[in-house]
This record gives sequence, C-alpha cells and structure tokens, in this order.
Amino acid sequence: MNAPLHPFPRERGHTYAFLKDASQTAHVYLMTEIDASALKAARAAGGDRISYVSFIVKAAAAVISATPPARMVLKDGLFPKLASSPRLTAKVLFDKRIGTVRCVVSGTVADPDHARLEDIQAAIDLHKQAEVAPSGPFAALAKLHRLPLPLMRLVYNLVLGNPRKRAEFQGNFSVTSVGQQDVSAILPMIAGTIGLGVGRIAEKAVVVDGAIVVRPVFTLSLTFDHRVLDGALAAEILASIKKSLENWRTEQ
Repeated sequence: MNAPLHPFPRERGHTYAFLKDASQTAHVYLMTEIDASALKAARAAGGDRISYVSFIVKAAAAVISATPPARMVLKDGLFPKLASSPRLTAKVLFDKRIGTVRCVVSGTVADPDHARLEDIQAAIDLHKQAEVAPSGPFAALAKLHRLPLPLMRLVYNLVLGNPRKRAEFQGNFSVTSVGQQDVSAILPMIAGTIGLGVGRIAEKAVVVDGAIVVRPVFTLSLTFDHRVLDGALAAEILASIKKSLENWRTEQ
C-alpha cells in the first residue's frame, strides 16, 4: 500500500524556497570554540538584558565591515559578478509557530556595524516577540505565504536575483543559534556569503597559562560560500570574531 501524500505546508514555503536557493551555494564549514567568560561578565554588568546572539552580531559586523571581500554578494550566471554592499545587514533566525506549523523565520538588523548593542537587542526582541502577520516585521513573509508554492519560489528568486536585495533580505551574514537546547553545534546552510552557527554554552575544562580551569565554552561555526571567499580569509574572519568575543570589554 502506498503511503498517503500530503501537500507541502504553505507555512514552510519560504524555507523550501530558501533551501532550493541555498543548495546552489558552495558551502565550506569552519569551527572554533569560544571562551564565553568575558561575555558572561559583560552580560552581568548590563543586567543580562543583552543576549549572546547580540554580542555575536556586533562582533561579526565589526569584522565583516572591515573585510571588503566578505561584504561581496555573488550574482551567479554565465558571466558571474560580485557586488559590494554599501550597507551591512545581519540576518537572525527565529523559531516560530505559524498557525499549528512550527517554522524557522528570519529577521534583519540594519547597520549592525554602527548600531549599539542595545539597538541590536531591540531589533532582535522586536522579531522574537512578533507574530507572522500582515502587519509588523514579518508582513512581507505573511504576504508571500498567500501565494502558491511555485509562485512563491518565483517571487523569491526574482527579488533575490538582485545582489543588493539579496544582501538586504538575506543579510551579508546570518546568525543561527541552537544554544537554548542541549546541542553543541550547528552548521547552517546559507544563501549569502557568510553564516554563523552558535551552540550551547557549557562548563568545560580548558588550559589557561598552563593550568586546567573550568570555563563557559560554546562552539561557533562559520559557513562560507567558497565561490566568494577562500578558506584562508574565512579562517581569519572567524579567528577575529573569536578574539573579539573572548576579549569583550564592557564599554565596547
């Protein structure tokens, strides 16, 4: 007996379109461990109002803003071209329910390289608290969901065929966190140039100045499109983000 077939849930149509697009990207993955001691101290100094994701967005934005090749967006085709983004945009992923369907949706933080941590957190909170509805930060997504899946994919591809629109809607970089679960790492798929994956923070024995100490540690991964960036530069970007996070100053 054949298994019954069910229509693909329209609420996850945007994910389907994204993954079809992301499957064209030449993904390469890098991973490092972050000692979160400085971040924990900075959060405590601010009353724990700032999430770890906000710190990562801020640190990554500073590094990527200072690395012109990392700001490039690929327009693929017979004669591929690279476009440089005049402004930086970060994409952050959120776990939502649309009706009864659980989905991952994305929100953006504009100009994170110039924004204060508090402003980045406010943008993240706005998306975290909002529903996918015809008004609010997810209005465009709600409108997209009204379309049949083939038309949804067509609109998605038409809009993101423009490199600057791709950077605006998909972000120059993205941040995906699974830190709220007992999961040590995630290697995200990307439809842009760079994606960061954040695992859970756990106490771990590490060697500091020749002594074994216990520190809060999490895994930070970096996915990059090898068509745009080479591995050596991507490794430098991840190492620079790691250095910034591990040496965070409260006044940063």
